[in-house]
Amino acid sequence: MLTSDWCKLPVELLGLIACRLHFAEDWVRFGAVCKSWRICVIQNGNSSRSFLPWLMLPQRKDESLRRFHSPFNCKSYDICLPDVLDKRCWGSSHGWLVTLGANFEMHLLNPLSGGQISLPPLHKCPNLNLVCTGKSFRDSFVYKVILSASPSSSDCVIFAIYSDNWKMAFTKPGDVAWTPLSCIHGHVDDAMCHDGKFYAIDTFGEILMWDLAGSLLKRIAFPPSRDLDNLVYATTYLVEVNGQIYAIMRLLFDTRITDTPCLTTWCFKIYKLDICNEKCEEVKSLGDWSIFVGNNHSFSIPSSTYPECESNCIYFTDDFSGVHYSVVHGYDMGIYRVQNLSVQPLLQEDVSDSAFSLPLWIIPSLL
Repeated sequence: MLTSDWCKLPVELLGLIACRLHFAEDWVRFGAVCKSWRICVIQNGNSSRSFLPWLMLPQRKDESLRRFHSPFNCKSYDICLPDVLDKRCWGSSHGWLVTLGANFEMHLLNPLSGGQISLPPLHKCPNLNLVCTGKSFRDSFVYKVILSASPSSSDCVIFAIYSDNWKMAFTKPGDVAWTPLSCIHGHVDDAMCHDGKFYAIDTFGEILMWDLAGSLLKRIAFPPSRDLDNLVYATTYLVEVNGQIYAIMRLLFDTRITDTPCLTTWCFKIYKLDICNEKCEEVKSLGDWSIFVGNNHSFSIPSSTYPECESNCIYFTDDFSGVHYSVVHGYDMGIYRVQNLSVQPLLQEDVSDSAFSLPLWIIPSLL
């Protein structure tokens, strides 16, 4: 009976196999087979590759264990993360979390490698005259923190939206302070970095664009009307899809029955932006792409590269009702299918009643 020595497979073949592994957990198992396979993993690395996203679930009571759920293979993993205990977190597509504690301390944290990088104190930003506790600062004062790239990249910029969404600032790894962004006249919904410039969209329907020094370059009117009835709430995300900037408007119903608001996603509207000509076009399909929005910087992935991910969909998590209200119900998380305008719940369970710990998307990275 012939036996095969899997340790002697050609390096080129191992590399081809490794590049077809879309789950971070499979990549780890692949490298654990033997020395030659582990060398292949090291040589291929994963700094230039990307895995399928994980859903990081909220903190459960006072536990250091955090659960990560993969909706693409219906598996969950518990990881001990004492450095995120009682901290607000935001996700990214670069494998790193942004964390904020009730002591005002902010960090970048890779939940798989354990790497951690300190950020300057946001509460000492020049455009703030802060009068609030560390707990309030963590729970609600800071709305969103966005990571534009891996901290190892020279393109890495961290944006913060705070002070009831009326102020923004940015910093870079190694900086000693935050740099405020000026000329903000409305409630900021989202921000992004694209092609060497900063972008933000506010509730007045304007897109603001700054250069890397923080100087305002232009304002662009965003035509879609927000004249909605009192039961509908809207927010808009900015996301890069196949090299183009898209604005994704999320419409939610306030389904309150008692005094506790409960926001439920109704539908999304998708707009492709032409920044140069200051135009936008509503589109009815994302084609091969899917978008991930919520308590993280907004990102997209192509299903042609990741067939496990359903195309022409928006995967969303709740980044509203849990922040300012004591909502004890399951969060508003789901998959919006653009073609038939339907919403499929993502998790059929109560995930948290925390005021600061919210579900988020993160693409894991081993580096």
